[in-house]
Amino acid sequence: MPNHDTTILTPSDRTILQLFDELDPQFEGSIQVQVAGLSGSLTRDSGLLNDILDADGSAITSITLKNGGLSAQYIARHQVNSNNLIAHAFYSVIRLTINDNNRPDDDFIVKTHTIVQRFLVENSLLPARQALSNQDDLRPNVALLSAIQSSASDQIARVNQFFADLTEQFDTRNQDLEAKYNGRIEKLEEQFAAKDKALQSEREALEARQKELDDRDNTHARRAIRGELIQTIQLRQKSFTISPETQQLRWPIHVVFVLLLIGTSIGAVWSLYVWGTNPNDAWGSVTVTSALKTAVFTFGFLTSAGLYISWMNRWFDKHADAQFQTKQFEIDINRATWAVEAALEWKNIQGEQMPDALLTGITKHLFEQALGEVPEYSPLEALASSILGSASSLKMNLNGNELSLDRKSIKQIKAAGDGR
Repeated sequence: MPNHDTTILTPSDRTILQLFDELDPQFEGSIQVQVAGLSGSLTRDSGLLNDILDADGSAITSITLKNGGLSAQYIARHQVNSNNLIAHAFYSVIRLTINDNNRPDDDFIVKTHTIVQRFLVENSLLPARQALSNQDDLRPNVALLSAIQSSASDQIARVNQFFADLTEQFDTRNQDLEAKYNGRIEKLEEQFAAKDKALQSEREALEARQKELDDRDNTHARRAIRGELIQTIQLRQKSFTISPETQQLRWPIHVVFVLLLIGTSIGAVWSLYVWGTNPNDAWGSVTVTSALKTAVFTFGFLTSAGLYISWMNRWFDKHADAQFQTKQFEIDINRATWAVEAALEWKNIQGEQMPDALLTGITKHLFEQALGEVPEYSPLEALASSILGSASSLKMNLNGNELSLDRKSIKQIKAAGDGR
């Protein structure tokens, strides 16, 4: 950091503080004043500093004012000797320090030099002004101009060096970018060539496939399609199961029927147990109630069992019909293929279409669903069938009342149910 020192005659405290008051509006920092005998610094608005100024002496040892890269300092009763400060009884030093890392602009430096030099000349603080007579002395102005010229030359040199470094960096960066660009272009060209080669190979394979398909006649294509269809049907027949979603929908019905069967069977057993534990109560309320409960629970159990069996039987019938239908569809596919090939061969050999009567005969009942009707059982029929089994009739005696049930009665019950 270069220092610009100016040796002056030691002024009074009030005079030198006026100089820093003129510099203060140009600087961002605040004025710091050190006085002999005090350990700390005083600010400009300190009351103690005002008392010292009223004494109109020379008690101030130093004044400092900073602004980023430039600082102004007053050092009392010292002289510059080979860039060193030595004590002196009559002289003091005004030092301007410039920080190269945070260098201010030239206008600010020149303005600061101008304020300092003008103040020193106006207050006759330069030693040369005291030695001369009243004739005009140009040496302070020459010194000021020399300082300005030195600062300007230094600044110009720094600017030239800055632009030289910037140009070098720009050239280096431009070369790096150009190298990266050329490398990227080469890489893209290689990728394009590889993809174009792969595309050409796919195009050739597609053309070969198209030629192969064109070479195959309708018979070969038809037989290939038939083979794929038959293979799909046979694969389906090997694992002919319903979907997991449909099985999940059947689970609630199983659960309901099982709960009904368990509940009614437990109720019937419990009613029989209560009935059997009261042998002395022949026609009492407990016996009648237990008999009625037993009949109700038994009826509920048989009804639930009949409905459950009927529902399972219908589901089995539908599942079997679906399997038979898939098998019939496979047979119909083979018959239809044979019929088409026979018709084409007839046309190739005879030169005319196969007669409609013959074509109708060999294609009769193709893809027709002639499934037998699944018998529908009502709940009452299921219950009666489960009760009778292979017997022709059933007679029950309930508390002196005789109940008779036979095959004819079952039909009457079904007719009554259909009438409703």
